[in-house]
Amino acid sequence: KKKKSRMKLLFENWRKYLDEVERFPDIATSQEDIQKSLDYFYQEHAPEYAQPEDLGDWKGHEMVKFGLSDGTVLFFAVDNEDSAKAYVAVEPFKEGYSVGNVRKTKGGGFYTTDLYKWLVDKFGSLYSDAKQTTAGEGIWRRLQQDPEITVEEPSEETEMRWRASK
Repeated sequence: KKKKSRMKLLFENWRKYLDEVERFPDIATSQEDIQKSLDYFYQEHAPEYAQPEDLGDWKGHEMVKFGLSDGTVLFFAVDNEDSAKAYVAVEPFKEGYSVGNVRKTKGGGFYTTDLYKWLVDKFGSLYSDAKQTTAGEGIWRRLQQDPEITVEEPSEETEMRWRASK
Protein backbone atom coordinates (compact mmCIF):
# COMPACT_ATOMS: atom_id res chain seq x y z
CA LYS A 1 0.00 0.00 0.00
CA LYS A 2 2.79 2.46 0.86
CA LYS A 3 4.49 1.82 -2.50
CA LYS A 4 1.27 2.58 -4.33
CA SER A 5 0.85 5.93 -2.65
CA ARG A 6 4.42 6.94 -3.56
CA MET A 7 3.83 5.95 -7.18
CA LYS A 8 0.52 7.78 -7.17
CA LEU A 9 2.27 10.88 -5.81
CA LEU A 10 4.96 10.60 -8.45
CA PHE A 11 2.38 10.37 -11.23
CA GLU A 12 0.37 13.25 -9.82
CA ASN A 13 3.43 15.47 -9.49
CA TRP A 14 5.59 14.41 -12.44
CA ARG A 15 5.24 17.82 -14.09
CA LYS A 16 6.86 19.52 -11.10
CA TYR A 17 9.93 17.36 -11.53
CA LEU A 18 10.15 18.04 -15.28
CA ASP A 19 9.52 21.77 -14.99
CA GLU A 20 12.66 22.49 -13.00
CA VAL A 21 15.62 23.96 -14.87
CA GLU A 22 17.76 20.98 -15.79
CA ARG A 23 21.03 21.06 -13.89
CA PHE A 24 24.32 19.58 -14.95
CA PRO A 25 27.65 19.39 -13.10
CA ASP A 26 29.87 22.43 -12.75
CA ILE A 27 32.84 22.48 -15.06
CA ALA A 28 35.63 22.35 -12.49
CA THR A 29 38.61 23.98 -14.16
CA SER A 30 41.62 25.94 -13.03
CA GLN A 31 42.09 29.64 -13.82
CA GLU A 32 44.76 28.57 -16.32
CA ASP A 33 42.29 26.26 -18.11
CA ILE A 34 39.66 29.01 -18.16
CA GLN A 35 42.20 31.42 -19.69
CA LYS A 36 43.16 28.83 -22.33
CA SER A 37 39.47 28.40 -23.17
CA LEU A 38 38.99 32.19 -23.40
CA ASP A 39 42.07 32.51 -25.62
CA TYR A 40 40.75 29.80 -27.94
CA PHE A 41 37.27 31.31 -28.24
CA TYR A 42 38.56 34.87 -28.72
CA GLN A 43 41.58 34.28 -30.94
CA GLU A 44 40.54 31.23 -32.97
CA HIS A 45 36.88 30.19 -32.74
CA ALA A 46 34.98 33.50 -32.97
CA PRO A 47 37.11 35.02 -35.80
CA GLU A 48 36.37 31.91 -37.92
CA TYR A 49 32.68 32.86 -37.98
CA ALA A 50 32.49 36.64 -37.81
CA GLN A 51 34.38 39.93 -37.81
CA PRO A 52 35.05 41.52 -34.40
CA GLU A 53 33.11 44.66 -33.57
CA ASP A 54 34.52 47.02 -30.93
CA LEU A 55 31.78 48.14 -28.53
CA GLY A 56 33.96 50.45 -26.46
CA ASP A 57 35.18 50.53 -22.88
CA TRP A 58 33.39 48.76 -20.03
CA LYS A 59 34.83 48.52 -16.52
CA GLY A 60 38.38 48.96 -17.78
CA HIS A 61 37.99 46.36 -20.52
CA GLU A 62 37.25 46.64 -24.22
CA MET A 63 33.97 44.95 -25.13
CA VAL A 64 34.25 43.00 -28.38
CA LYS A 65 31.28 41.47 -30.20
CA PHE A 66 31.18 38.73 -32.82
CA GLY A 67 27.74 38.40 -34.43
CA LEU A 68 27.29 34.97 -36.00
CA SER A 69 25.04 34.33 -39.00
CA ASP A 70 22.65 32.13 -36.96
CA GLY A 71 21.84 35.03 -34.59
CA THR A 72 24.21 33.91 -31.84
CA VAL A 73 26.32 36.76 -30.44
CA LEU A 74 29.65 36.23 -28.68
CA PHE A 75 30.79 38.99 -26.30
CA PHE A 76 34.28 39.27 -24.85
CA ALA A 77 35.65 41.57 -22.13
CA VAL A 78 39.26 42.10 -23.26
CA ASP A 79 42.08 43.63 -21.20
CA ASN A 80 44.65 46.16 -22.45
CA GLU A 81 46.93 43.31 -23.58
CA ASP A 82 44.20 42.02 -25.94
CA SER A 83 43.55 39.04 -23.69
CA ALA A 84 39.92 37.99 -23.15
CA LYS A 85 39.02 37.89 -19.44
CA ALA A 86 35.35 37.01 -19.86
CA TYR A 87 33.15 35.56 -22.55
CA VAL A 88 29.41 35.07 -22.89
CA ALA A 89 27.47 33.66 -25.83
CA VAL A 90 23.83 34.66 -26.21
CA GLU A 91 21.13 33.76 -28.71
CA PRO A 92 17.74 35.28 -29.50
CA PHE A 93 15.00 34.05 -27.17
CA LYS A 94 11.48 35.44 -26.77
CA GLU A 95 11.74 39.28 -26.48
CA GLY A 96 15.44 39.22 -25.54
CA TYR A 97 18.37 36.84 -25.50
CA SER A 98 19.31 33.72 -23.56
CA VAL A 99 22.73 33.02 -22.10
CA GLY A 100 24.61 30.01 -23.41
CA ASN A 101 28.28 29.48 -22.75
CA VAL A 102 29.94 31.66 -20.07
CA ARG A 103 33.59 31.82 -19.04
CA LYS A 104 35.35 34.30 -16.76
CA THR A 105 38.68 34.41 -14.99
CA LYS A 106 38.71 35.56 -11.36
CA GLY A 107 39.25 39.24 -10.66
CA GLY A 108 39.39 41.86 -13.38
CA GLY A 109 37.34 44.42 -11.46
CA PHE A 110 33.94 42.94 -12.32
CA TYR A 111 31.75 39.91 -11.67
CA THR A 112 29.74 37.75 -14.07
CA THR A 113 26.63 39.41 -12.61
CA ASP A 114 27.97 42.78 -13.88
CA LEU A 115 28.31 41.28 -17.35
CA TYR A 116 24.72 39.96 -17.19
CA LYS A 117 23.52 43.44 -16.11
CA TRP A 118 25.36 44.95 -19.09
CA LEU A 119 23.51 42.48 -21.34
CA VAL A 120 20.16 43.41 -19.72
CA ASP A 121 20.93 47.09 -20.41
CA LYS A 122 21.75 46.19 -24.00
CA PHE A 123 18.83 43.84 -24.76
CA GLY A 124 16.13 44.65 -22.18
CA SER A 125 15.64 41.00 -21.18
CA LEU A 126 18.11 38.23 -20.54
CA TYR A 127 17.15 34.59 -19.97
CA SER A 128 19.12 31.70 -18.55
CA ASP A 129 19.83 28.66 -20.63
CA ALA A 130 17.42 25.72 -20.34
CA LYS A 131 20.25 23.72 -18.75
CA GLN A 132 22.43 25.13 -16.04
CA THR A 133 25.24 24.36 -13.61
CA THR A 134 24.85 25.15 -9.92
CA ALA A 135 27.42 27.94 -10.48
CA GLY A 136 25.16 29.30 -13.23
CA GLU A 137 22.18 29.25 -10.91
CA GLY A 138 24.32 31.05 -8.32
CA ILE A 139 24.84 33.94 -10.76
CA TRP A 140 21.05 34.34 -11.12
CA ARG A 141 20.51 34.11 -7.35
CA ARG A 142 23.10 36.87 -6.81
CA LEU A 143 21.42 38.97 -9.51
CA GLN A 144 18.18 38.69 -7.50
CA GLN A 145 19.87 40.75 -4.76
CA ASP A 146 20.48 43.66 -7.15
CA PRO A 147 17.88 46.42 -6.74
CA GLU A 148 18.59 47.85 -10.22
CA ILE A 149 17.07 44.93 -12.14
CA THR A 150 14.15 42.53 -11.82
CA VAL A 151 14.97 38.83 -11.74
CA GLU A 152 12.21 36.24 -12.08
CA GLU A 153 12.69 32.62 -11.12
CA PRO A 154 11.88 29.93 -13.69
CA SER A 155 8.15 29.57 -14.41
CA GLU A 156 5.89 28.43 -17.23
CA GLU A 157 5.77 32.05 -18.45
CA THR A 158 9.56 32.12 -18.87
CA GLU A 159 9.62 28.58 -20.32
CA MET A 160 11.33 27.38 -17.13
CA ARG A 161 14.25 29.79 -17.40
CA TRP A 162 15.42 32.64 -15.19
CA ARG A 163 14.64 36.10 -16.63
CA ALA A 164 16.36 39.39 -15.82
CA SER A 165 14.93 42.71 -17.02
CA LYS A 166 15.09 46.42 -16.20
